[in-house]
Amino acid sequence: MRHRASLLRRAGLVLACIGAWQAGQMLPATAASVRVVRGDTLTGLAARYHTTVAALTATNHLHDPDHIEAGTLLVVPATADETVAASGSLVVAPGDTLSAIAGRTGVSVAALAAANGLTDPDLVLAGAHLIIPASMALASAVIPDGAAPASPPAGGGLPTGLLAHPDRLALRPVFDHWAAVDQVPTGLLQAMCWWESGWQRTVVSSTGAIGIGQLEPATVRFVRTDLLADTRLDPSSASDNIEMAGAYLHWLLVRTGGRPDLALAGYYQGLQSVQRYGMGAATRQYVDGILSYAIIFAR
Repeated sequence: MRHRASLLRRAGLVLACIGAWQAGQMLPATAASVRVVRGDTLTGLAARYHTTVAALTATNHLHDPDHIEAGTLLVVPATADETVAASGSLVVAPGDTLSAIAGRTGVSVAALAAANGLTDPDLVLAGAHLIIPASMALASAVIPDGAAPASPPAGGGLPTGLLAHPDRLALRPVFDHWAAVDQVPTGLLQAMCWWESGWQRTVVSSTGAIGIGQLEPATVRFVRTDLLADTRLDPSSASDNIEMAGAYLHWLLVRTGGRPDLALAGYYQGLQSVQRYGMGAATRQYVDGILSYAIIFAR
């Protein structure tokens, strides 16, 4: 594992950045909020979330609607179109196909084509914004047995879907171990993998994403070869899968300056896509949901 030492040398800085990020910004608790990214405007956010600049300004007590700081968490007014919480969009990455996007989101090619007015489903342009049909928007965030709801359980306890499966609950010490080894917050790692798979070892997505961390085949190759230099790691093994997810999350945290929100966005959308286009609506929902759960799993 030739690269783990170099990763860990930067861990102190990453964890310090995470602590500063958490201290300076409240973790979003529900999908009715949005974190401002560089390039966002209040006009654009109002259009995206089906509300008005005036409503956003009043709800968030903004003094200057023409100036909003990147990283600010804005509350979406209750008057906003409620379908926002059940719809999303994503940015087409270079090399993406409609079939691949359909597999990632759980939406059929026909539904995607119809929602976006595509006459040729074999042609999608990199950088294009695709609407995810509202009835399917949560498909990529909800695990197969529905154990990951859109918001944390009432009372702040562990998810009932986890408590109902002692075999999965027994994985918490495994998460703690690899989080410590890879120097990532254990609550963040646990929450991310809960959202991805509900800690189900045998889950395989239509795109080939494997196990607890829903590791794509390309991610497995990258972690095995470039990060940990250990080709023996088996993504079908619960412990190995968690180790690889933790190592990849650490790598993302290093490259985003210790920002958990951006690291999670990179895990879901792809880091290059996030850096080039910013977070898509579905990515924001994914990030907000995981950060909400991270508070619970950290206890």
